[in-house]
Amino acid sequence: MNTAGNGQPWRGPKSSQRLAHVLAQPILSGEVREGDRLPNEQEMMALYGAGRPTVREALRLLETRGLIVLKTGPGGGPIVRRPPKDSLSEGLSLVLQVEGASFADVTDARIALEPMIARRAAERITDEQLAQLDDSVRRLRDHPGDHAVFVAENQRFHTLIAEAAQSVVLDVFVRTLQTIADGVRVGVQYSARKQAAIATAHAAIVDALRDRDPERAERAMRDHLAEAERYWRHRYPELMTRPVQWTY
Repeated sequence: MNTAGNGQPWRGPKSSQRLAHVLAQPILSGEVREGDRLPNEQEMMALYGAGRPTVREALRLLETRGLIVLKTGPGGGPIVRRPPKDSLSEGLSLVLQVEGASFADVTDARIALEPMIARRAAERITDEQLAQLDDSVRRLRDHPGDHAVFVAENQRFHTLIAEAAQSVVLDVFVRTLQTIADGVRVGVQYSARKQAAIATAHAAIVDALRDRDPERAERAMRDHLAEAERYWRHRYPELMTRPVQWTY
């Protein structure tokens, strides 16, 4: 009888899930790296003693988890990839929509989480990261009213601080919450004057980080996010009660 390599046959409703876990192990351990090609369907069927439907479903599961890309044509097949840190956002958005969470619920989570991250960043940030934050603030100030620059630099700024906190878990969650609670994504517009005010708020946070002052960094980030929430409530009152949506 064909088995899963642990004495269990490749049959039953969870056989594809079990095979997916087996295939994922060398990816997660680093034994195979991003860009490497896994065996094709035929090879997997022979290697693991699994039927074609089981192999295909296992590969589909890995693809939905972001661990592989299925490419067609010569040289194609399952190609290993590294899931981006913000890949959690779609799954979390779906759960939050089912649970009836609102945009306000997500912004409240950011206000609770990001000041703490700024505090940790003040204790751990490098000179190189400070230089990148300075560059981000400078680009905001050099391109007043430029929507594309603002969106990119605002995202970059908060991502850099999350990285500076040197916590993979916090970094992933902050990126995820930023993606879901992105006012621009749901239609918020910022005037050149408002963008300049945000650049000033960013600069205050950077100054606290440069001084390695955890309390001031935490306070500056909380003030910045609270001001953003006040702006959204004033200019877009319907936004805060809007349910989180998996797709827009």
